[in-house]
Amino acid sequence: MLGQIVVSGFTIGAIYALIAIGFTIVFATNRLINFAHGEFVMAGGMLYAYFTGVQQLPIVPAFLLATALSGAVAWLVYQVGLSDVDRDNHITQVMITLGAGIALKGAAQVWLGKDTLFPPAFSGQASVAVGPLTVSSQALWIAGGLLAFLLALHGLLKYTRLGASMRAVSIDHYAATLMGISPGRAAAMAFVMAGVIGGAAGGLLAPLASTHYDNGIFLAIKGFAAAIVGGIGSPLGAVVGGLVLGLTESLAAGYVSSVYKDVVSLALLLCVLILRPQGLLGQVLPQKL
Repeated sequence: MLGQIVVSGFTIGAIYALIAIGFTIVFATNRLINFAHGEFVMAGGMLYAYFTGVQQLPIVPAFLLATALSGAVAWLVYQVGLSDVDRDNHITQVMITLGAGIALKGAAQVWLGKDTLFPPAFSGQASVAVGPLTVSSQALWIAGGLLAFLLALHGLLKYTRLGASMRAVSIDHYAATLMGISPGRAAAMAFVMAGVIGGAAGGLLAPLASTHYDNGIFLAIKGFAAAIVGGIGSPLGAVVGGLVLGLTESLAAGYVSSVYKDVVSLALLLCVLILRPQGLLGQVLPQKL
């Protein structure tokens, strides 16, 4: 019983972690909380369901196309709404992301429909027996997706020129500008990466939990909570926060009641904010005097 609960918790926690990574990338580069990020996740799930169901595309091309389009949507949100806004005007930026999220939700409702969609799992309904535990094949795809994105993100940030420029902008925006780095380009790429990872999270989750145009806000809240618990701005913290949050919810649902799982996760978030505001792996940001 406990083992199966833990497997379920880590599965949903991996999705929360992928969503939290998207929040973290944008925040680290722009010092901005992107409240449209949940709609990128929703778009990935809805587009994957649309391509497999309506367009009858094979699973792999449908997933890759949905993920790429989610990244394109994120790029469009930045270029149209945020590229010309003063990065120090945080209130305006947050309101723009809120408006973009509402617009994306409305567009999905009109173009992709209001129905709840149930796209196919990547490997059918097969399950894998691990001792006494049963793990769905889709859960393995989710775990593999999280690992793949972590490795790709680590390689990009550490070994590429783009990654170096993004790290420089995250450390000091003005100093990076003086060194010839374009903060706007780094910010745009952060949005694209967040959109791709969020879209992939939506596509990976949809076969397990279905997808709907109204799912974005719920997924954004969970991913944002995971990012805060782990430490906003830290990719590793996002993973830890997502897994801790998913496991906490699963244990609460298994041993208390599924009615209270959101209450328990909220209590966890409040405890972290009170006892360690920077998150489990986060660092205290320096304050200008």
